[in-house]
Amino acid sequence: MAIAPFEPVGFLCTLRYRRMMLQSIDGALDAAREDRLKAHLQTCPRCAIRYERQVFSARLIANYSIPEEPPGGKAPWQPSGAVRKDSRQLSPLLSRPVLIAASVLLIVIAGLTWRYLRAPAPAWDVVRLTGRPTVQQRLIDRSAKLSLGEWVETDGESRAMIQVGTLGQVEIDPNTRIRFLKADQDNYRLSLEHGKIYATILAPPRQFYVETPAALAIDLGCSYTLIVTRTRETVLFVTSGWVALNLNGRESLVPAGAVSISKPGIGPGTPYFEDATENLKAALKKFDFENGGPAELRTILSESRVKDVLTLWHLLARADGNERTEVYEKLASLSPPPDRVTRAGILSLNRDMLDAWRERLEYVSVGIDASHAPTATGSLKPVGNMIYSRFGHTATLLNDGRVLITGGREKEGSILNSAELYDPKTQQFSETGPMSTKRVGHTATLLPNGKVLITGGSTEEFFVGSLASAELFDPASGTFTPAGSMNFKRLAHRATLLKNGKVLITGGQSDEWANLSSAEIYDPANNSFTPAASMNERRADHTATVINDGRVLITGGAEGRSMPVNVSATAEIYDPTSNTFTKVGDMSVVRYKHSAALMPDGRVIVIGGSNAMMWNGQYASAEFYDPAAGKFTAAGKLNTARYKIRDAVVLLHNGKILVAGGGRAEIYDPATGLFGAVRGGMGTTRYYATATLLVSGEALIVGGYSSETGNMPSNTSAWLYQPE
Repeated sequence: MAIAPFEPVGFLCTLRYRRMMLQSIDGALDAAREDRLKAHLQTCPRCAIRYERQVFSARLIANYSIPEEPPGGKAPWQPSGAVRKDSRQLSPLLSRPVLIAASVLLIVIAGLTWRYLRAPAPAWDVVRLTGRPTVQQRLIDRSAKLSLGEWVETDGESRAMIQVGTLGQVEIDPNTRIRFLKADQDNYRLSLEHGKIYATILAPPRQFYVETPAALAIDLGCSYTLIVTRTRETVLFVTSGWVALNLNGRESLVPAGAVSISKPGIGPGTPYFEDATENLKAALKKFDFENGGPAELRTILSESRVKDVLTLWHLLARADGNERTEVYEKLASLSPPPDRVTRAGILSLNRDMLDAWRERLEYVSVGIDASHAPTATGSLKPVGNMIYSRFGHTATLLNDGRVLITGGREKEGSILNSAELYDPKTQQFSETGPMSTKRVGHTATLLPNGKVLITGGSTEEFFVGSLASAELFDPASGTFTPAGSMNFKRLAHRATLLKNGKVLITGGQSDEWANLSSAEIYDPANNSFTPAASMNERRADHTATVINDGRVLITGGAEGRSMPVNVSATAEIYDPTSNTFTKVGDMSVVRYKHSAALMPDGRVIVIGGSNAMMWNGQYASAEFYDPAAGKFTAAGKLNTARYKIRDAVVLLHNGKILVAGGGRAEIYDPATGLFGAVRGGMGTTRYYATATLLVSGEALIVGGYSSETGNMPSNTSAWLYQPE
């Protein structure tokens, strides 16, 4: 049965059609997309109202004319100031040069006004999750707009979610009242009067804030829970990253797994980990909020473990005289300061020395030997631009060392059939192809004969439609030729080269919805696709990794893309010799839009991804699958939660793993079991970017789109990761 195209609502609807509206007003929209826009406006009151306002504003400015100087120099207005009542001449202040300048100024003002009118209003989307939440006492049916100064309120049975522009999401629990305060370029702010929220924010540090009666919560790139009690106390628990709490210069830096309590008029208390002893917690409460003295401090020091070093670090600035010396001695015994940090410098609260010690203590607090703290080696180097901007493309290393880049979505929303080649020798991109069909969300697989098999994808962005067609790229001629059709249309599927030279194609989103669990085999010998056994579950945006014995590990995935259902934690193994899929142990969490790579020791590392909450459910976690044990175990945490990284993770020649999509690049080092952030950045979060290991051992990173703006702009930039 054919599935109706997915029509987005709320903020997704605005993102898709806003650019089309502006292009239509400017006369720059082609006929097909104009018809599509008109059909949408007939069914969407929100967009229809927005479009009418934009048309009205455009006509108002277009019809505005500057009065010409009348014959004889008579002006239709009187200049201000002391002027004779019988004055008939144009004031010298309004001579022709000045009038021309004024006309230009008015045109500039009109242009700026038009630009302002074209810009989205300072409003965020609110989605009803359960019950009867309200915006300014107006019931939220399915979604609503939250404007500056307005409140969202939930009763005892209601929950809602605020889409914080493109920065992330805030889930609102029952019995909560929260206000939208500010939305500037670098200052996005809510005010939590009472209740409980869960925030997941992807913005750069110190751009998203939540005011409470007892403190200001400052996002440093994280996920956290924030509670304001009926007594106006603030309780913060950080689940990933860091959050700063501040009131009148008193600040606490709260890491993942830690809690901090703030009280009105006093500010944030000292952070502590949840599993700290009850004696330590009680002593901290008295020390922070009840004028505790030496007795409480001695309890804190005696109860502190190595894990509590960050708590002690905060106490350095909160203790005086001999008490600060006692804190220093205890902290130094648990984790000696770095070489350049001196006792005198710490006791005098030298800021640079305090920060240097804290950087080491961050690792010590999670049980890592400070001498093995993760510092990612290597560097990022820009290597010019691709010919086309892309995301959702493919990048494939050819046998001659060049990289073939195909398809994807361009920055204006169009899907590409173009292809280009990157030559490591010249570090230049050159056009080749094109493909016979435009594609995004497709696959590309290097075959043993040196050709590249392209399968499936979509011609309609990522939300609707899928393709069954396939084609082959021949590096010798630089051309694409048809390669028949798969048995089913597929998007967000996987194509995996088996050790016998054939290609296993699994799952994906399909117009034939029930066939998400299907699989098939491509045989290069006869250029044909034949059905294989079906997987045990329907999967799209899953992973498929060949392990050392030739079998294929399949992990996670979801039944759909933009509105996923039944995101899976399951895994299964495909055996080419018996053409069977067999279930194995489950992952620790459900995942889709994640990535996986085979490690040198034969295990598979599974990285990142998300749950059904998409942006709000991104993971910083990773885990190993051990084929010998048939189960998954934890593999540490990334520095950044990320998803949409299916082709942005590669195994380097040195045995380390590069993670180059969905955020700042990171390196996983098996020797330490840690992820370390690569110094420097590539400018954007790079969702659906690709990373390709080159013959030299470097990795080429290209394309992707940014989460910093709402229209998912792809980019042309390319970077090399160069291991040291």
